[in-house]
This record gives sequence, C-alpha cells and structure tokens, in this order.
Amino acid sequence: MDSKNSSSAPDAHATEDKTSSSQTDMTFLEHLEEFRWTIFRSIGAFAIGILIVCFFLPQIGDLLQMPLQQAYALNNVEFDGLVSYKPMGVFMVVIQIALLGGLVLSMPFLLYFLACFIIPGLTERERRIVRPTCLAAFGLFIAGVAFAYFVLLPITYAFIVKFNLIMGQKMLLAASEHYNTVVWFSVATGITFQFPLVLIVLIYIQVLRVAQLKAIRRAAFVGIMIAAALLTPGGDFVSLSLSTAVLYGLYELSILFGSRLEKKTRAEEFETWNDL
Repeated sequence: MDSKNSSSAPDAHATEDKTSSSQTDMTFLEHLEEFRWTIFRSIGAFAIGILIVCFFLPQIGDLLQMPLQQAYALNNVEFDGLVSYKPMGVFMVVIQIALLGGLVLSMPFLLYFLACFIIPGLTERERRIVRPTCLAAFGLFIAGVAFAYFVLLPITYAFIVKFNLIMGQKMLLAASEHYNTVVWFSVATGITFQFPLVLIVLIYIQVLRVAQLKAIRRAAFVGIMIAAALLTPGGDFVSLSLSTAVLYGLYELSILFGSRLEKKTRAEEFETWNDL
C-alpha cells in the first residue's frame, strides 16, 4: 500500500513538472499564437460590450443625466433638459459612450485574458498576486466611477447651478458637453483609483517599502490635493475636499495592506531559513 502511494507521488510531481515545463518552454511562434488568440478574445469581448451599450443607449443616456437632475433638485429648480447646438456633437458623444461603455463591460474579461497569457511566464510568487490584482483593479475602477457619478458630479453641478442662479442666469448646458464631462470624468476618476493598487504591487515585489510611503506622507498629501484639484471639474471647495480625503484615504489603505504584506513576506522568509 505504501509502495503504491510512494510511487504515485513521484508520478504526480512528474506530471506537474511536465505541465509547468510545457507552459514555460513554449517557442517564440507558440507565444505569438497565444498572444494572437488573446487579442482575438479581447476584441470579441470588447465588441460584445459595445453591442450591449448600443442596445441600451436610450436608457444609458437617461442615466447619464441623473447627476445634473440631482443638482437641479438640490437647488429646487426644475430641470428643462439638455440642448444641442452642434449638428454632430451628440453623435460623437454617442461613439464615446459606446466605446468607453464597451470597455467597462468587457474589462473583467480583458483582465482575465491578460492574466491567462502572462501567468505561465511568472514565478510562483508572482502568480499568486495576478488574479487578486485583476479583481482589485476592476473593483477599484468601478468604485472610482461610482464615486464620481454619485458624489462628485452632483455636488459639482449643484455648485454650478447655484452660482448661475446667484448671477441671475439660466444655465443652458449642451448635451455634448454634459455627456463628455460625465463620461470622461468618471473614467478618469476610475483610473485614478488604481494608484493604491500600484503601490501595493510594488510593495509585494519588494520594489517599494512601507517605510518610504510613511516618510513621504506630507508630500503625498500635497500631491494628492493637486491631483484632486486637476481632476475635479467644478473646482469648488466641497468636491475638492471630498476628492482629497478619499484619495488620501486610499493612500493610507495602501500603507495598511502593504504593512501586512511585508509582515507576511518576512514570516515566509523566516520559515524558509528554518527549513534550510
């Protein structure tokens, strides 16, 4: 019985080694073929995302007007709708919505296809972080888009509407300008929310240390405040303060997770030295 188990264990290890070697010892042409299929799958997922967005385009158009409607409601003013003074202005925005919406919908699949392509060429330590990184990247992007859409944009528009009311002016916002602002500002905020993940990955691969992040806290706060000022479209104090607070909170969160990663890495290295 023991002999069978002992003989089956090496066979299992041999099979595993053979599988891993077949994945890593691919020829250059095989890598190109795999890369070609990765591109085809990504394009297919992106195209399906665009088709879904185009099918629900009227509903998405109404959805993108919600921050402006909330801003008018906060000022107790009736929303009269958007205007269009450029013949092709809305058409160009529709293309942007379709492309960016398709990108958002297909992003989980794009990240998965990319992870499947790069995993065979990574070490065991690097492989452990690829899938969690892809999930975290998508989650942070969605969190950034939601923060921009549900918090920053209504506050920014409320400030703009209030300022126009004080000056006795009626604000006529072009549809192309509004959709362009909502779409690109939401995407930019989602991308900005990726920076703590980049810091955590750099800590994990031991390029950056938590002590360095702690040492530059003041400089990081100033840099984050400048980035928030550039990111916020209205430039009002409330949205600027909220953006700075959330982004700096993400910076502190990266320090917290980075500290745990460093402790775990030190514990693994200590166990390795003990085994030796």
